[in-house]
Amino acid sequence: MRISVIYIELLCILAYNEEMFGRRKRVTNAMQLSVWKHWFHKRKHSDSIDSTAIIGKKPVIPEEIEEVIQQFFRTYNHFKGARSLQTDTFIKEVFYATKQDPRDQSTIEDMEAYIQRKNGLRLRLKSYEVDEFLPLSDQVCMIGVTREFSNQQRNRVLYFIIKEEGAWRFHHIARSHHGRVLDKFQVKEQTGFVVGNDKAALLFLTHSQSLDAATFMLGDYVHAEGYLEVEQEVGDQLYYRMVRMNRVH
Repeated sequence: MRISVIYIELLCILAYNEEMFGRRKRVTNAMQLSVWKHWFHKRKHSDSIDSTAIIGKKPVIPEEIEEVIQQFFRTYNHFKGARSLQTDTFIKEVFYATKQDPRDQSTIEDMEAYIQRKNGLRLRLKSYEVDEFLPLSDQVCMIGVTREFSNQQRNRVLYFIIKEEGAWRFHHIARSHHGRVLDKFQVKEQTGFVVGNDKAALLFLTHSQSLDAATFMLGDYVHAEGYLEVEQEVGDQLYYRMVRMNRVH
């Protein structure tokens, strides 16, 4: 299926979901919206990431959050072992990223079991390094982690950690994607970017008041970071909530 056809289908789905979202949002959605408005406000009024972000060297992380991070990665190769450190949203994101079937309506327990089985067939985590820390509020922070696996493959992801019922838990995992902006469009308060090439592309959504929405145009070669949106039903498609995007020169 060509990118243009995929884009039309996605646009129709997003328009429908935008209309229905007000009737389906949960408490977690309201929390996420508040956090993202705070993030976008900071990005809009600054040419760089907030000064509290620490990148490229060992960041200073509060002890209670550092402990949760260490526990999470100690159990990384045994997914169920970290259940108390993960929100349901995090499990859904990992499940749909793994299975790539947004129509699957498995229970959280079944999702967890599926991921556990799949992890047994995958490369083992060899090491990790937290190289970025950004507190977004008293209840939400973001960390950047470079991971190395048993075949010496390395990648970098962002994790969002929230304080829920007095405990810090992993809530989102944002992945990286490179490519050109193939399309840019508007759906009410959201701006969509189709990023990739003529063979493979991902859809990223961001709030239209964000700096990213105003900065990037068709044809720009970008490095986009975002997490799967699992709190809204998307029919037959998956799309990513943009965390940030940078132009690649």
